[in-house]
Amino acid sequence: MRNLGVKTGLLAVMGVFTLALLLAVAVGWRGTQAGAQAADNQERFSDAMLTLKQAEIRMWDNRVALAVAHRNLLRGDAPASVKGQTDRAEKAMADADKILASVVQTLPPGLQEQRALADSMLTKFRAYTVLVNRGGAGLVGGNEAEYSGKDIVTERNKLLAEMEELMQQLFKAAKDRSAEQHDESERLLAWSRALAVALLVLSAALVVGCWLFINRRVVAPLQQVGELMDRVAQGDLTTRIDTQSTNEIGRLLRSVSTMQAGLASMVTQVRQGVEEINTGAREIALGNSDLSGRTEQQAASLEETAASMEELSSTVKQNADNARQANQLASGSMDVAQRGGAVVDEVVATMKAIADSSTKMSDIVNVIDSIAFQTNILALNAAVEAARAGEQGRGFAVVASEVRALAQRSAAAAKEIKELISDSVGKVGAGSAQVERAGATMQDIVASVRRVTDIMGEISAASIEQSSGIDQVNLAVSQMDQATQQNAALVEQASAAATSLEDQAQRLNAAVAQFKVDMAGQPAAAPRPVHRPSVAAAPRPALSPRPAASPKAAAKAAVPAPPKPAAPALGRTPGKPAAPTSAAKAGGDDGDWESF
Repeated sequence: MRNLGVKTGLLAVMGVFTLALLLAVAVGWRGTQAGAQAADNQERFSDAMLTLKQAEIRMWDNRVALAVAHRNLLRGDAPASVKGQTDRAEKAMADADKILASVVQTLPPGLQEQRALADSMLTKFRAYTVLVNRGGAGLVGGNEAEYSGKDIVTERNKLLAEMEELMQQLFKAAKDRSAEQHDESERLLAWSRALAVALLVLSAALVVGCWLFINRRVVAPLQQVGELMDRVAQGDLTTRIDTQSTNEIGRLLRSVSTMQAGLASMVTQVRQGVEEINTGAREIALGNSDLSGRTEQQAASLEETAASMEELSSTVKQNADNARQANQLASGSMDVAQRGGAVVDEVVATMKAIADSSTKMSDIVNVIDSIAFQTNILALNAAVEAARAGEQGRGFAVVASEVRALAQRSAAAAKEIKELISDSVGKVGAGSAQVERAGATMQDIVASVRRVTDIMGEISAASIEQSSGIDQVNLAVSQMDQATQQNAALVEQASAAATSLEDQAQRLNAAVAQFKVDMAGQPAAAPRPVHRPSVAAAPRPALSPRPAASPKAAAKAAVPAPPKPAAPALGRTPGKPAAPTSAAKAGGDDGDWESF
């Protein structure tokens, strides 16, 4: 149950409620159907009993009509009056027969005993009908014995008594059936009430169970998440959530716990970063003081660089003149190679045209050879037909043989011409291939000369650019001299910026200090040592006179000796560096600055 998903649990609850609802509907439907069936059976049985009363009334009508007919006969009335009464009696019996038959059909199918009683009464009624109709016929014929004879009256009364007994049994069965239906309805009502109470108890149990499930599996974990979020909002990142559930709520709790751990790690890293920023700001402040001393040393080096650039400028100008002359010679060679390549291209085009013409001639000879072959076949067919014609076709056979011989000679000549043309085509193809190779070689020569020309042009252009660049370097050196003077002012600004950065780092540290973090599992940030290198005094190199020598020697003489690094001095307190005022700071340590 611990890992049961919220979705699965809610679906299970809905399924249980649905089953309970279906059960209640089924029970109600069953009770309604049973009640409706019982009411229908009772109604049909009551209708049958009422119909039975109508049959009894029609039987009384029959007896009354026969009694009137018997009276009329005894009084000596006209036969028509007797006949009318007997017809009335027969009609009453026929109606009673139909009514009794309908009673049998009206009874419900489940009442087998009542049906047997009704069938038995219908049988006796029909036997009684036979006796009554025979008595009526006797009265119409003047035979009174057929109606009032002792045996007939006895048999008729016996049948009446039996039918009366069966009718009383049917009425008693109807009363008993009504009582049974009432008892059945009472039992069904009691069973429905008991089932309704059971369903009510089951529904209450399901509601309580669902409330407990939702409260334990959904509401309680969500309350736990809310409390954790409140603590995070208050800056407490030390709370931990332990859950072994794998459902949706469990995954939510693990995600919130992961978020909290990530936020705690981020706050810890921010604190460490603030400490590192604070340390770096102090190092920047210390480095600015060294930068001021190095600026003066850079100014001294720039003077030596300017002297070397003047000698390099004269050498580059001489190289530019030589490259310009070589470029002109390479351009002339490229023009000659291009003209030779154009001639070779024309030869290649001519050889291709000759090869195409040879190919067309070979196609024509193939056509002639085909015509000769077909002519030979036609001549052979003509000779065969001439041979069939006998004496009359002899002259035609001679002509056909001559045509055939001529076709064979034409085919042989076409074959020889084809061989000669094929040989010529092969030689022309070989010559065309050689010319193409020569053309490709000329193209390579032209490309090589073009590359040489391009290289010489690039060398010439580079030499000119170098000369212009050296002039620009001379101008840049003078500008760098001005820039070094401005660096001192920038150092002051950088020192102020470092102080401001340190203040901001302290404010950031105070902002993240409100978060409570469990530092047991976090690595402590080791503060970096603050080094403040001291700049040893270095003598400014003096300008030595440059002798008139080669540009290479002059360039080597213009390179100053690198200053020796001084050992860094530790233990100086951080603060705003003072502006460089002495030449002792001009010979700073480059290695310490690179380390910073």
